[in-house]
Amino acid sequence: MTSVRAVLFNRDRVLLRDAPRSADDVRPAPGAAETLRQLRRHGLRTGVVTRRGQLTETETRRVDTRVDELLGPFDVWAVCPHGPDEDCRCCAPEPALLLWAAGRLCTAPDACALVGETAADAEAAHRAGARALLLGDHPGTAERAAAAEVVPDLTAVARALVPEGNGEGQG
Repeated sequence: MTSVRAVLFNRDRVLLRDAPRSADDVRPAPGAAETLRQLRRHGLRTGVVTRRGQLTETETRRVDTRVDELLGPFDVWAVCPHGPDEDCRCCAPEPALLLWAAGRLCTAPDACALVGETAADAEAAHRAGARALLLGDHPGTAERAAAAEVVPDLTAVARALVPEGNGEGQG
């Protein structure tokens, strides 16, 4: 397997505690800031793959700007422009957003990892040829275990992706 050079994260319930209703609601998930610092310190590119969801396009930009202020800078943002009632072929389990983000990073999909929370996230990663890591602190983990690597929390993401002995603790 190609070594991972880029890590893409779902925004809501992965990097953030919940799906924010506004930029004022943005609350990083436990361990998010430290995990991102470790990955970046080891030269891994970082990105966000997310849905617009219930937010307007303007509010989505505000939320994403706030996430970037608190946890960034991210190398790429891949945001599905569709609302929840629109026909969408870009979000998981479809791999379109992940493939687009990999292309923007000039990185092959098999050199990317997607950190998500659902079986659909794992399927999108597999369909793109990327590595899938799913957070184990979400409901339904047992059913998803066969679909991807399950990590207990965000802190474990860095341990799973950064090779041991690669300057751990430096920085």
